Amino acid sequence: MTTTPPASAPTIRKWPRRAAYAGLAGAAGLAVLLPTGTAGAGWFLAGQVLNVGGARVYPVRVRSYLRGQVTLTRTPDTARSIPLSFVWAAGHARLGPVVSLDRTTVTREVTEVTRGTLVPGVRGYTSGYVFEGDPLSARGLPFEEVTVPGELGDLPAWLVPPTTAAADDTWIVAVHGRGAPRAEALRALPTLAESGHRTLVVTYRNDPEAPPSSDHRFHLGHTEWHDVQSAISFARSSGARQIILMGWSMGGAAILNLLRNWDHEGFLRGVVLDCPVVDWVATLQMNARQLNVPPPWTWTALKLIQHRLGVRAGDLDYRPVAGRLDVPTLVWVDHDDRTVAPWPTIEFAQSSSHVTLVETREAGHCRGWNLDPSAYETHLRNFLKSL
Repeated sequence: MTTTPPASAPTIRKWPRRAAYAGLAGAAGLAVLLPTGTAGAGWFLAGQVLNVGGARVYPVRVRSYLRGQVTLTRTPDTARSIPLSFVWAAGHARLGPVVSLDRTTVTREVTEVTRGTLVPGVRGYTSGYVFEGDPLSARGLPFEEVTVPGELGDLPAWLVPPTTAAADDTWIVAVHGRGAPRAEALRALPTLAESGHRTLVVTYRNDPEAPPSSDHRFHLGHTEWHDVQSAISFARSSGARQIILMGWSMGGAAILNLLRNWDHEGFLRGVVLDCPVVDWVATLQMNARQLNVPPPWTWTALKLIQHRLGVRAGDLDYRPVAGRLDVPTLVWVDHDDRTVAPWPTIEFAQSSSHVTLVETREAGHCRGWNLDPSAYETHLRNFLKSL
């Protein structure tokens, strides 16, 4: 039975071994404006899931900025008093706590304007990544820009040495989520660096810095896992004796695809997954319900996704991968995730004794660190020490 944790206190639990649950799967990132007609809407929804890029939306307006405090349009995100960033076309700022709010606006402290000029009238969006830049500029960590030879071409990566004197020959490979930058890893990077392991923060096909796939589409981890495997090969050729994999969202799906296809023969030491997409069909269905999309449109989108990727519905569900796990695995899930369906992740954890599940509420997608940085870092630090 799953207990309900309080909003600010993650719970941690070891699940008993049970049979894996069966299920279907879906995708994230749907738009509100849909064309009419089942076929056209299905085509549009499938494109929202698979297409790379797209027009950036700037829904939040700066009303005022004075003495280190910014007043913004009130949204569910801007009203949440957790670390966030505010990003506009020519700039980036880190937001501190909420100072005050009314029906239409929110006033927050500004921790730092890292790029550009914050002035009234600027329009932008909020992001959970918080930090922008590279490991040195954002987190004070030395790093080397390296190139991983990939299946489609060279893949840029950050190689961050450990900050402890006792470095070992285990490497961490960190894999960002769908459409996210490498900077997604910056929140966790100081904790990873203090573990004594080198960390390779990778890119994969269709990232702005990386080679495109022939169809210029995301493959939901079904081809991206080859680039994760290339990163592992790079680490091995550079002296790694074992590897720890860490992935956010679709980066987690790429890792699960890798584990479905790879016999690691003892090279894999552990896995860390932050709000992974365990079931794409369930995720697409959840997003469609939130937007009141008629079920026939969703069904059509799912069929188009399967056709374009050349996969079956069962291939989009990674719960069976839990049965292949033979290394310690740390997984975050947030019960209020509105981007990726959380219940398949819980079922994934229930079906493997190797999984330690950290559950939160009110964090949202891949925002466990934002909800409580100290708790997140403690869980991660203790897990890495235990390996």
